[in-house]
Amino acid sequence: MKSLFNIVRDSLQSLADISGVSYMAINIVVYYYVIPFIFFVMIDKIWGMHYLKVGYFIIVIVSLFLIKDFERFSNFLFYKSAIFLKSFSVIGWDYKFASVVICVYIPLIILFILIYFVIQS
Repeated sequence: MKSLFNIVRDSLQSLADISGVSYMAINIVVYYYVIPFIFFVMIDKIWGMHYLKVGYFIIVIVSLFLIKDFERFSNFLFYKSAIFLKSFSVIGWDYKFASVVICVYIPLIILFILIYFVIQS
């Protein structure tokens, strides 16, 4: 689990270095913008419509206009997300373990389920 955590963290840090934004900002972009958009695109493909991805895109655009300082917003949301992940300590999960389960395994499971349904449609 720690190895996978390190791989994901290092990949996000590389994206941050390439893009010139902070690690926290790239983390928020990937987990709160990109991954949900991919899910909505796939759900729309399954349902044969465009409402979810278009609606989500509009919400993202509006939110980006309303967020005055994206770095500050990212820091706030990152810290709130960290608090959420640390809350799993009540069931014996440390931050790294919870991060891998919640931020890697669960999205991958959802992605594989959506891919299955996209192939079936």
